[in-house]
Amino acid sequence: MTCVASGTAVEMRGAPILWNRLGSASEVLNSAYGPNLSFYSGGSLPDGTGNPAYVPGVFGNALTIGSGSYTSQEREHTVVWNNLNNYLSPERGTISVWFKQNASPVGFAYGVYRIFDGAYGLGAGIGMDSDAATGTLNFGMDFGGANTTISYNISSYNGTWIHLGGVWDRAGINGSGDKIRLYLNGNVVASSSVGSWGTAVGTQADIGGGNDQDIAGKFAMDNLQVFDTAVTDFSSRFVETIPEPCSAGLVAVGVALFVWTKRNKQEG
Repeated sequence: MTCVASGTAVEMRGAPILWNRLGSASEVLNSAYGPNLSFYSGGSLPDGTGNPAYVPGVFGNALTIGSGSYTSQEREHTVVWNNLNNYLSPERGTISVWFKQNASPVGFAYGVYRIFDGAYGLGAGIGMDSDAATGTLNFGMDFGGANTTISYNISSYNGTWIHLGGVWDRAGINGSGDKIRLYLNGNVVASSSVGSWGTAVGTQADIGGGNDQDIAGKFAMDNLQVFDTAVTDFSSRFVETIPEPCSAGLVAVGVALFVWTKRNKQEG
């Protein structure tokens, strides 16, 4: 997107597809930007309904899985993004979210934390999860084709809020050879140059889901943002807002013009 003001063109990252604060039932059902999310309406085993609960987050409250009558190997789904294929592109995009795991996943007890679909999810074709099977945080996609997944061990951050950015661009992220990257607290911690995934986006994404009988309270997530561009600068992660792209560009131009004018007056 290009914004033009006072004869100056400013390149800005694309508008978000989705911004959801995840801090309450009302916030989940009424996205700050983009499509509203829903609560999982139920299914047959091994799929089950996770009870959403809310705990202190980075900005206000955050989403977690509350207590419930869960069973081993049950796949608890809490929040769902429906009609995902109408919004998400397999070519490029970004998932940005704050996440805290209170304990590393343990198989057949609290085996998977699904931040954005992922293992045992709802078939989005893309996933970000923390999984006992690998012992790592994983970000990857297949979109109906070959799978590309990258991983990073986040166990040293247990009990701490961290910011995660999952970025993909089949043409290369920011002109590089990287097709997929995982950012942690603004820094690249894993990447891959393989971009042979397919083009089929699933219809649903499981957000904040988990597995097994002891899943309650094991993790939380806050301030989910999804973009239709490959974002590489996460310095705005500490601010709970997404400025309109053109507005942000005009502000930047205004500040630059103010500084230039003031400097010229002083020199004159």
